[in-house]
Amino acid sequence: MSNEALSPIGTLAPNLHLLLIAIFGGIVLFGLKFTEHFMRSEQDKMPFGRYLVFFFGLLITLPMLGAGVTAIYLLNGDRLSPILALQVGLTSPAIVQSLIIAAANSLAKSAAPALAARQ
Repeated sequence: MSNEALSPIGTLAPNLHLLLIAIFGGIVLFGLKFTEHFMRSEQDKMPFGRYLVFFFGLLITLPMLGAGVTAIYLLNGDRLSPILALQVGLTSPAIVQSLIIAAANSLAKSAAPALAARQ
């Protein structure tokens, strides 16, 4: 087997269409979060400066997160269909959040001191 076939670029290049579909899923998720902001009452909306930071942050972060999680699946050797790539793009924040929570819980359990029986 050649080294190029084992490299990340060699693995991801043939699946570029799946990465683009996942990015599209992230853009759709951004659109949903963006419209959610306009559904709020006026007193629940953010100030304009903070709104701009969140707008551009989500516009960049959500599609890249979808592509990143899809790339991880592909580099792991998983086979994804286009509809699954779209789903990963749409749900990648929830996937990453659950991974972070699981890691934090694992760290908390291993770092928590053991209490004596009468404490």
